[in-house]
Amino acid sequence: MKKKKLRIFHINDIHSRFEKLAKIATAIEKYKDSNSILLDAGDNADFMRIETEGTQGEISSAILNEIGFHARIFGNNEGFSGIENGKHIAESSKCEVLTCNMYDIEGNKLNFLKDATILEINDVKILLIGVTASSPSYNGFYKLFNMLTKDPIEEIHRVLSNYKNHEFNLKILISHLGLKFDKNIAKEFPSINIIIGGHSHDVLKEPFLLNNTIICQTGKYGEYLGILDIELDDKLHIKNYNGSLVSSKDFIPDPKIVEIIDEYSKKAKKNLSKHLFYLNCALSHSLTEENHLSNFLADSLKDIFHTDIGIINSGILNNGLEKGSISKLLLLKTSPSPLNPTYFELKGVDIRKSLEKSLYEEIQMQDGSGAGFRGKYLGNIAVSNDVRVYLNPKTENTCRIKSVTINDEPLDEEKWYSVASSDYLQRGSGYVEMANNRNEKYDPDFIRDVLRKYLTKEEMIKQAFPKRFIEK
Repeated sequence: MKKKKLRIFHINDIHSRFEKLAKIATAIEKYKDSNSILLDAGDNADFMRIETEGTQGEISSAILNEIGFHARIFGNNEGFSGIENGKHIAESSKCEVLTCNMYDIEGNKLNFLKDATILEINDVKILLIGVTASSPSYNGFYKLFNMLTKDPIEEIHRVLSNYKNHEFNLKILISHLGLKFDKNIAKEFPSINIIIGGHSHDVLKEPFLLNNTIICQTGKYGEYLGILDIELDDKLHIKNYNGSLVSSKDFIPDPKIVEIIDEYSKKAKKNLSKHLFYLNCALSHSLTEENHLSNFLADSLKDIFHTDIGIINSGILNNGLEKGSISKLLLLKTSPSPLNPTYFELKGVDIRKSLEKSLYEEIQMQDGSGAGFRGKYLGNIAVSNDVRVYLNPKTENTCRIKSVTINDEPLDEEKWYSVASSDYLQRGSGYVEMANNRNEKYDPDFIRDVLRKYLTKEEMIKQAFPKRFIEK
């Protein structure tokens, strides 16, 4: 009997870098054969991008459809887009859309996501199961969209109990859990033959074997295409395997994918360019100096939660706003990060330390990378209008901050203050002292939605101009 072979192409965490996906499409076309399976392990659609936001994620589906993917799963980014957008992504996908542990807030399975499916390639029956990242902090965000995720291990057990072993020859888990969790899955489920992973952005130049499970992952942003070749024996058990990553930079973009990107770009820009309102004055922006738009955002966040203080890093914004027409497109370009207004409580000592750090350029201009952040630099910190930070002259070698007042009262370093900010700073990204917080809660809007709602309030705009950081 001739040995059966399968070739699995896999991607993960494209994050709407569709130009890289166009190159991957060329690589797939070069290497695929009749025994090929194409799998996407989540976070293909990232709503920081115009084409994704302006088409409810449909561009992601259109590209995977054109390439011919057999299955995809939802990563946290597809999940955080909400039920309506998630449904649109799933329904516009021609391939199977699998995620077994994603539910609505009442605990009902989302009807546009399947737990699993059986795919038959070259007379080999393959059980494909999809699973996505789940944690208490993630569910804090999912609940804003009337969703939740359940424990991955329990859910995989549930799915497997619904299938009999004679129904398939191989089990493949498409996972958006991250490499550390994939290793736990391999230990818990020795019957799973292959894990196609994502979420942690690990670059595995070669797959590795753990407890008889082959684990793969390609990194992020379409830098690589994963190829896993499987050889099966007479009983359709894995006899040999060989895997590698192919760099997308070695290929030219597929012309059909380029056409799709261009088509959806035009559609998205048209959808997002509609006039919302008129801004009567310009609001400046800077990564290193106090600026109007960051002040405005700090004030707006404080107003949402009615806190003692509003704090935001200027790197969450890409630019200032000129006087004139405001559209969703302009707001998306200004604030692309899918971050949420966030309430938490923080001691005065940690507020002061964070403010002190924010005055130094080596902090302001550091890489802002962090969960949900789609900017480049961290930026300085802006505070709400009821805060005054009095500074020593720059020539002194002591701490820059002389004193801080909130509502004309001196900052008490031992007091817990209520703070309005973003989930980025709440996690301590860049300004690590801000992670020493308690009692966090989130608002379902993104930061760009805050701008859209508050930029129509003239009093809030006027309030952004008085200086909060004062040398004396």
